[in-house]
Amino acid sequence: MSEPEEIPHHHDFDVDKLRLELDEVISSDIDVIDGVVTKIVGLIGQTGCDDDLNSIELSLREALANAIIHGNHLNPDKPVRICVSVQDDCGMLVVVKDSGSGFDPAQLPNPCVGQHLLDTHGRGVFIINQLMSDVHFDFHNGTTIYMHRCGTPRPSKPK
Repeated sequence: MSEPEEIPHHHDFDVDKLRLELDEVISSDIDVIDGVVTKIVGLIGQTGCDDDLNSIELSLREALANAIIHGNHLNPDKPVRICVSVQDDCGMLVVVKDSGSGFDPAQLPNPCVGQHLLDTHGRGVFIINQLMSDVHFDFHNGTTIYMHRCGTPRPSKPK
């Protein structure tokens, strides 16, 4: 499995103010999604940020499924890179990169209207956009999704 090209690890974050920095490469095997998501969400939970971990978990799961299935077409020789940064103020960036040729997000059908209401697929990007603060894509040397989420530090427990 070859390494996917480098992607920014910190984006606009101040490296000296990170609570968590993770860079992981996985194979394009849907069976690894559960374990990887559990590990990453567990690490995020340890940062002391009071955030909706369920939303982060679902967004990461959807992004990984899209990268493995649609981007890399389940080819185990094509890796998926995951980068996570959590800043001191609990701002979070989750990046997933695959080797796919990309797509036009504007062409994705709205899963909330018409014949798409009962579709069994096609909701991933919609869900991610609903759960994260900001989402954008880059299609240079593969497909990269940048998912940013604003968070808040957990209140300190009284001593």
